[in-house]
Order: sequence, then structure tokens, then C-alpha cells
Amino acid sequence: MFSAVSIKSLGGVLVMALLSGTWWHGYTQGAGRSTERCAATLSQLRETFAMQEKQRAEQAAQALNALQQRFTHQVKVAHQAEQNYLNRIAQLRTQTQQLTRQIDDVTQHWRDEKGQAHTVACVFTRGFVQHYNAALGLSDVDGSVPAAAAGGTGNTTRSAETPGERHTPSPVTPRDILANITDNGQQCQVWRAQVNGLLDYIEGSQP
Repeated sequence: MFSAVSIKSLGGVLVMALLSGTWWHGYTQGAGRSTERCAATLSQLRETFAMQEKQRAEQAAQALNALQQRFTHQVKVAHQAEQNYLNRIAQLRTQTQQLTRQIDDVTQHWRDEKGQAHTVACVFTRGFVQHYNAALGLSDVDGSVPAAAAGGTGNTTRSAETPGERHTPSPVTPRDILANITDNGQQCQVWRAQVNGLLDYIEGSQP
């Protein structure tokens, strides 16, 4: 028969074993749950990261597509503005050529009320020509020729003006004046076409 001490020792061992088993069971269960929770959290983080990356990629693709569309639109607007400008310049050149050919017809003769033709006799003083050139910003051109006849450079040397010279006749004819206005008119319309083309491009390229 076992002694009382042996029974107590055996009971203590059994209690320790029971406690150890309980602890181990709790430990393994807790570790398993913790591992599962960690795995679930990691999986959720991965899904969230993947979703964010997808959203960023879609946003970047949309931004790039918008930039490409805007660039394509601006190129189209630029080409159209250039074509409109070139068409306008061609029209102006044709118009100027037609006007130039008509100068002699409207500056050489005039008809009275009876229909009789007369030679145009119009005198422009040197002062008139100087004033005309000064209005064009070519005040250094002398009064013997209009700006167009001087090549539009304003480099004709002006001789010393004598008293009363401004009121003496110049060799300028109505044809010279009209030819000069025709050339200047074409240039002004070219500049206007350039400005309008630039404004059309700016307006058309706005998003």
C-alpha cells in the first residue's frame, strides 16, 4: 500500500501535469488565434495597398490621357490658326496685286461732267510729303519722295532746307501716294491677321 507521502506526491504531480496541460492548451490556442489574426490583418493590408495602387494607377492614366487630349487639341488649333493665317495672307497678296494694277487707271485721267477726259494734274509740296512721311514714322526722309518710293527705309539724306522750300512742288504724284497706301494697307492687314491668329489660338487652346 502506498504511503500518505507518496499519495500526496502523486497528487502534486498530477496537479502540476494538469496545470501544465491547461497552460499549454491555452498557449497553443492563443498562439493559433494570434497567428490567424496576424494573417488576416496582413491580408487586409495587402488588399488595401493593392487597391490604393490600382487607384493611383487609374488616376495617373486619366491625367495622362487628359494631357494627351489637350496636347492633341492644341496642335489641332495651332494647325488651323496657321492655315487660316496663310489663307488670309494669300488673299491679301491677291488683293494687293489687283489694287496695284488699278492704280494707273485711277490716277492718270479724270472725266468732267461732259465725259471729256483730262490728265490728272495734282501738285504735292515737299512739306506735304515730309508731313506724310513723318506720320509714318519716317521723318528723316526728305520731301522729294514718299516713303514707298524711298524703299520704306527712311534713310534718304535730307539736304538743308531753304526758306520756303516746304511750299515748292515735289515730284510726288497721286500714283506714288496711292501705291504707298496700297503697300501700307497690305502690311497693316498682315499684322492684323497675325494678331487675330494669335488671339484665336489662345482662345481655342483654353481647356
